Amino acid sequence: MKKVLIPTDLTLYSLQLIRYALNLLQNESCHITLLHLTPASDSITDLLTLPRPQKPELEFNKALERLRRLHSVEIQDIQVTHMYCANSSDLKQFVRENQIDLVLSTVSRSRNTEALSFFNELLQDIPFPVLYIPEFFAPNSFRKIAFVLDVDVKNSALPDKELIDLLWRKECRVTFLLVFKPGTSTDNLTRALASLYSLPFLREVTYAVHLVQQRDVTEGIISFIDEYEVDLVVSCKKKSVLDYLRLGRQARSRERAITTKVPCLSVA
Repeated sequence: MKKVLIPTDLTLYSLQLIRYALNLLQNESCHITLLHLTPASDSITDLLTLPRPQKPELEFNKALERLRRLHSVEIQDIQVTHMYCANSSDLKQFVRENQIDLVLSTVSRSRNTEALSFFNELLQDIPFPVLYIPEFFAPNSFRKIAFVLDVDVKNSALPDKELIDLLWRKECRVTFLLVFKPGTSTDNLTRALASLYSLPFLREVTYAVHLVQQRDVTEGIISFIDEYEVDLVVSCKKKSVLDYLRLGRQARSRERAITTKVPCLSVA
């Protein structure tokens, strides 16, 4: 059973992320925690004046009950948790104590409420798998998955067995994408590929490897997504060529383009 953490502002919109979690996990059972954060201060005076946790409206509770009934096999339990949170350390501790396997986040820039925006700000320093969902992406099965590798490969930049087991299904098409700039050392490319091919758990997985030479790495990734109609992009480092997914950062329009196309699973 997987434990999934999803932020909520107690609106029906925030419940949509549950469908993405179910599509990713497919038939595996899960426990879902809907976390509603209220910003807290380190000041004792401010703590005394904290507002009471917001109560969900009737329609939210009704929708939650429908989800429980509709997905009673896949979802063992859904719980709504309210939490006062001062910084990312508080959120990190919550994730660890509750043994969360996967965190979901929306990258909507027009519908983020204060609660969702606050969650996303804290999320950047959380060293756990995070699935970023673009605003206008319809839930579907992730059948074409692209793992983005770093030309300066380190062990942390490669997928581990748990990640492959989570994502790979027999009907999936898995591609490892290595985008490199002109002038990149052949030794670096050889070392990156050798590290990939040496992973023993990939022997049971059917996959392809694509090398793309592009001066602008981001453009290379976007072009590949367009051409091969990728459903899910996976980055094994949060601070990598996909770090423009970090909300709150002033990204250029070119860099934001990828977030409007496909979800991205970022693994620290």
